[in-house]
Amino acid sequence: MAVIDIEYGKAILEDQYGETVEGSDKQSAQEWEMILHNSSYGHEYARLELEEAKDMISQEDLLEKMDNYKRAYFMARRYLKRENPEALKRIETDLIDQKVRIFGVYTA
Repeated sequence: MAVIDIEYGKAILEDQYGETVEGSDKQSAQEWEMILHNSSYGHEYARLELEEAKDMISQEDLLEKMDNYKRAYFMARRYLKRENPEALKRIETDLIDQKVRIFGVYTA
């Protein structure tokens, strides 16, 4: 079983966005929620960029970025599933609805 580490999730987002994620233990669930949202949208935008990428180096960079987003998403998902499954259901339903509205399609 993988160890869930919020610092690792934060580090992935810091690498992708260049921003620091701050917070206390009380904000932990909220941080995981943010990681879930950011990684989901980041993955979707990287997927769209991948469709347009022409050279192999750009494609490899985007695939690596997508993999990082995927790992961060599932780390946050595991945490929320364990700590607050109702919030996870709500968040994932909202994400699907938002992706359909923003991108016109839903991709898992």
